[in-house]
Amino acid sequence: MSYSILRVEGIKTLGDLRGLGKHNIDRVSETNLDIDKEKSEENIQLIECDSYLKRFNEITAEMRAEHNARMETIRADRQKTFEQAINSAHNDVACEFLCTSDEEFFQGRSRAEIETWARQSLEFIEQEVGISKDKIIHASVHMDEKTPHLHVVAVPILRAWDGRRKEETLQISRKKFIKTKEDMSLVQDKYHEKMISCGYDMQRGESKNVRHEKIVEFKEKTNYHQEVAQQSKEEASKVKQEVKSLHTKQTGLEISILNREYELKELNKKAEEAKSLDEIEVKEKGGLLRSKTVELSVEDFENIRTLAQASEGLRRENKTLEKKNIQLSDKVDTLTDEKAMLQKEDDRLRRENDRLRKERDEYKGKFMVLEKLVDKIQEVYREKLPKHFKALEQAIGYAKHQVNKTIDVFKSNNIEKKFKKVDLSPNEKSGYELAEKDQRARQKDREIER
Repeated sequence: MSYSILRVEGIKTLGDLRGLGKHNIDRVSETNLDIDKEKSEENIQLIECDSYLKRFNEITAEMRAEHNARMETIRADRQKTFEQAINSAHNDVACEFLCTSDEEFFQGRSRAEIETWARQSLEFIEQEVGISKDKIIHASVHMDEKTPHLHVVAVPILRAWDGRRKEETLQISRKKFIKTKEDMSLVQDKYHEKMISCGYDMQRGESKNVRHEKIVEFKEKTNYHQEVAQQSKEEASKVKQEVKSLHTKQTGLEISILNREYELKELNKKAEEAKSLDEIEVKEKGGLLRSKTVELSVEDFENIRTLAQASEGLRRENKTLEKKNIQLSDKVDTLTDEKAMLQKEDDRLRRENDRLRKERDEYKGKFMVLEKLVDKIQEVYREKLPKHFKALEQAIGYAKHQVNKTIDVFKSNNIEKKFKKVDLSPNEKSGYELAEKDQRARQKDREIER
């Protein structure tokens, strides 16, 4: 029997939100190799979205206005932009719900049937969790992976009491909707009940604690391989940091453009709220003896002033936006070129790491063959040449010390010695200690030479 699965995860920053948008909309992922790009057109869009950041700005427009008004009342050195405030807060900026089941559940179901299941799951999130449709950024079913699954990305925004400010304010807080792990478990119980009521034969999904064990494999035996591998690792890390920096810069540019669009929208709003010039009542005064003048009500005069300010503001803003759009376009092109170059370098480093991994595996295989050969030689000596068996075991003990000495090069990587002295036979231990003695003698000779 299949399982009903519902999970939720927080999104910490606007940069993370932008990255999630690229994964869910553009189907770009450096870690998920299961995406079949040829099937991406089959993905089902329940709530469409072109840009996660743009939609986020629309959902939080009132919260931004409240923040900007609050910033005008505090010292300049303590002021933060809206983006700085929410990125530095402990709360998430958004959250993502994932609804799915196992491969067996979807097997044989048509696209229409899967869409029906997804809409029922989305309806549950809206009704039971309390995330209304106007707070949802994007909802889509990914059909281009092995098992279909529904992603619902939302901004958990609501008006709640702020104890520090002693007033109700707009806040983004997932915990206001799902407070504890126990509450999340209850939500999952209700989701399972919803699936049963919709006619699906499913069990409730169970949480599992999976322990990931780190396997330490045998490394290369030469300084050359260790240095190249370390260098490749450092270069790959540097490339990843530069790519992350470019993502951050690009996000900043996109946010800047969205801020300009928001300011322009506010000016347009003011202009629309004011009376048109044709609606303003004008009374003429004067004539023959003095210059003709007009008489306006204070309200109409203020309307004219608002229109003039908005018109002038829009004219200046349009010129500024034209220049900035050209500059931003140039910057985005430059960042795109730099990103492409870094991606090529990252691909090169990946290939180099693959090559080194193959070489490592070859050395490991050879080492295992040698271990088997030594075991066979010991067996032959024990049966056919018992008189020489002691000498052979001493030689093997001496050789094991030399192997450990080679592995000592990799101590910085926390690689343990291959052969432990306590595990050796008495004869092997004798040879091992002889090798230690020879090593100390050579070190002493080198110190004397200095």
